[in-house]
Amino acid sequence: MEDQKRDIIIRGATGLCVNVFGLEVDDYQPTKGEIHIFGDDHVEWLAFETEGWNGENLDLITQAVVWYARYLEYLEMNIQTEAPRPAPRLRKI
Repeated sequence: MEDQKRDIIIRGATGLCVNVFGLEVDDYQPTKGEIHIFGDDHVEWLAFETEGWNGENLDLITQAVVWYARYLEYLEMNIQTEAPRPAPRLRKI
């Protein structure tokens, strides 16, 4: 199975890992027990998911997403906790 992660954010001081997935192109399924935050990269929605979350401060996760928005040079990123899944694409049969 192909790894669908787009990027990995690692916070050096804490070792917190946040995986980044593109919702329009990846077959992303949320992992139970992990924290999920969503944001847009211009027109593409992204999912940010912790890896091995052990109760770290939620502010650290939010800070990681804000850092990623700066990395993308997209400070206007809309960050939310609700999954903004795009409407299913209908296929002609």
